[in-house]
Amino acid sequence: MVYRVHFGCADLARTTIAQEPDPLWEVVLGLNMLQTDDGPTVFGAWRERTRARLTAVERDLLVLAPPVGYTPDFLTPAGAAEGLEAGLAEIRSTSPDRLTAELRKLAESVRLPRWTRRLAAGDPAVMERLIHGLRHFHRTKIAPQMPKIGTAVIREIEQQSEAVATNGFENLVSIMPEAVRWQAPLLTVDLPHVDRDLYLCGRGLRLIPSYFCWRYPIMLFDPQLPPVLVYPVRHDASAVVHVDPDRRAVGRGTDHAGAVADLIGRTRALVLRSISAGACSTSELASRTGISLASASEHARVLHRTGLVTTYRVGNAVRHTISPVGTKVLTGEH
Repeated sequence: MVYRVHFGCADLARTTIAQEPDPLWEVVLGLNMLQTDDGPTVFGAWRERTRARLTAVERDLLVLAPPVGYTPDFLTPAGAAEGLEAGLAEIRSTSPDRLTAELRKLAESVRLPRWTRRLAAGDPAVMERLIHGLRHFHRTKIAPQMPKIGTAVIREIEQQSEAVATNGFENLVSIMPEAVRWQAPLLTVDLPHVDRDLYLCGRGLRLIPSYFCWRYPIMLFDPQLPPVLVYPVRHDASAVVHVDPDRRAVGRGTDHAGAVADLIGRTRALVLRSISAGACSTSELASRTGISLASASEHARVLHRTGLVTTYRVGNAVRHTISPVGTKVLTGEH
């Protein structure tokens, strides 16, 4: 089965590559992965620990993100490109009409619990519980994996950005997953159980490499939404480092991760790893790590003073990125 994406000249000019992991796509695809046994080498240890530590509200999320088939589009809004909290705010503002339509679509293949009816009706308490579940799952199950996620995603982004800069869009497609093919003006994507056409009509396409995406790319169901193509990064299974939800590294790399924590402190090491996953504001850093805004600000300030982090201002916002020295500290490279 094939998803055919029709490009015009304006679409090629407006096609972009996400510059860091999308937090809500990683949450939703992480929820998908929990319900399968796929990728045991890459995801097995994380999946086993995560299944054992799911809270009640996180278990409720599983029904909205089944491992096969349709997942509601409102769970992965475009606003998440600006960070987790921006994405959650967009979910919170989803209209009851859209919630009803998308949950009705999900109900065609999944038996939904009663609380989803109240969600569809716009019940603010149910929506806040959903938001809390998504935030908690990200903070406790995804954010501790961010060093590994960030490394894999950013490596993919760098390779693909270089391909575009050197030889254009055709060369980019040649290094993407085999399921994606280009024959101008058509991008074809092999997707199980999907046979349809998407006309970009000048909107362009946002390409989002994802750590938890597995085997097949993913696209939104609603053709009226900003078009995205989410696709799996290439995993180096020999270098997998699993990070436990209690923030202790396990598996390969444990000794070095422990040494970093001993050197600068466990919380500060977590802050440094979180920043390594992609540029973030202080509030996003606090959300990723589960610490207070004041604590995140202080740790980022100290890391900046020691040269492990670069802090710069964009308008009224402050952004933190890891420095080359910080990367070497995390990876143990010399």
